[in-house]
Amino acid sequence: MQRFGEIVQWSDWEVPWLSPLVPAPYPPPDLHFDAHQYDAEAARAEGDRWWQMYA
Repeated sequence: MQRFGEIVQWSDWEVPWLSPLVPAPYPPPDLHFDAHQYDAEAARAEGDRWWQMYA
């Protein structure tokens, strides 16, 4: 993940390759997100602790 000003980019995927008998899978394309929306969603997810109720 990299931040370029107002854009967050996910790139350089590491795709698992389980068998030498199967061709290596293609990595997904780069993804781009608005940095403000990305930060807001990351903060929301960080504050969401619903899973701790059942731990």
